[in-house]
Amino acid sequence: MPTINPKQVAAFRAVMLTGGITRAASMIHLTQPAVSRLIKEFEATVGLKLFERTGSGIVPTREANVMFAEVERLFTGLDRIMQLAIELRQEPFQSISIAAFPGMGNGFLPRMVRKLCGNAPDLIPSIFSLGSTEVIDFVADEKCDLGLAATMPEHPLISVVGIETIPFVVALPQNHPLLAKPFLEPKDFADQAFILISQSVMNLRLGSMFAAHEVTPNIVARTMQSTTGCAMVGAGLGITITDPFAAEDAKAHGVVVRPLRPFIPFEYAYVLPSKKEPFSIVTQAMKVIQGEVARLRNENERLDTSSTHKTSKITVSA
Repeated sequence: MPTINPKQVAAFRAVMLTGGITRAASMIHLTQPAVSRLIKEFEATVGLKLFERTGSGIVPTREANVMFAEVERLFTGLDRIMQLAIELRQEPFQSISIAAFPGMGNGFLPRMVRKLCGNAPDLIPSIFSLGSTEVIDFVADEKCDLGLAATMPEHPLISVVGIETIPFVVALPQNHPLLAKPFLEPKDFADQAFILISQSVMNLRLGSMFAAHEVTPNIVARTMQSTTGCAMVGAGLGITITDPFAAEDAKAHGVVVRPLRPFIPFEYAYVLPSKKEPFSIVTQAMKVIQGEVARLRNENERLDTSSTHKTSKITVSA
């Protein structure tokens, strides 16, 4: 079996990242002919056509895009080794790497890490905002110390060490007529411009709620991420139902939050690599996050002054 040369892989990655031979050559400090030769050798080694030549440029094939995803996983692991080596040279040190779904990872989690750093000045944190499937992969591959996934994962290489439940909320732009209400019900969404956050579990629950009350929302926009949906609300496109983490961050951009009745739970899981004993800093991080989630839950419950439903919290164990 032919052996892949690391220089060939590096040249391939550089071309994929930069989109051209010339820019790739500059990136990895080689000449353009050297990069072209390495790409041809790589194609011959793997037995695949990786680029289509179009005039003075090149376009990656489907095979190249599939292979690039695997190459990036390899380089992520190598980057982690180099990061660890740097940290070891800088002792005493503490580090923590957390992967989280975007609603939490884009704003809420950085604030929690700031609190954690207040108690551990030498802490070097890393945060990855990823889709829940990617979060699970990161944890399984031990690319992070802690994962927060908006799904109930089943994977042989991860351990679910806690589940948190917090209600979905409604995000509205300032001066919206529905702000006069202390909470919103399904009937309130009839004829309202609605931004649909297309997440499978959420869609099933919201679809069932609207169907039970014979309401068809007037969908004016769609997005896959709650943070983007809340940004659309802030821009005045409409209202949305979202996780409370994205809504909390959007308050700084003119978004106002109201409780949703009936209660629809948003669940997420704390996950750890199954074969790796967590460092004490990981346990501390989970406790900090739990405390802030409890604060956010209580704040949302206070908004709904007429609600008698109290959400439950499952204590994380590690």
